[in-house]
Amino acid sequence: MLLFVVARTRLDRYEELRHQFGDWRDVRVVLDRREGERRAPRPTFAGVNQRHRERRRVDIGSDAFLKLGWAVVDTDEVSS
Repeated sequence: MLLFVVARTRLDRYEELRHQFGDWRDVRVVLDRREGERRAPRPTFAGVNQRHRERRRVDIGSDAFLKLGWAVVDTDEVSS
């Protein structure tokens, strides 16, 4: 299945993609629900944040997502 994640600032693109792929069973179009970092970085005793990697499996915070306002993810590749 393909998953299109669209920035909330690009409602025009969201509507366009929903119209284009509305009848496709293997495509979903969703709005990005994130509102920034959920956790504030907390320094450890040594002053270094121990949280080195993002826990999300798919990086939709990439430069392309920020520039285009949307990203597409093949969920079949993520789950394997």
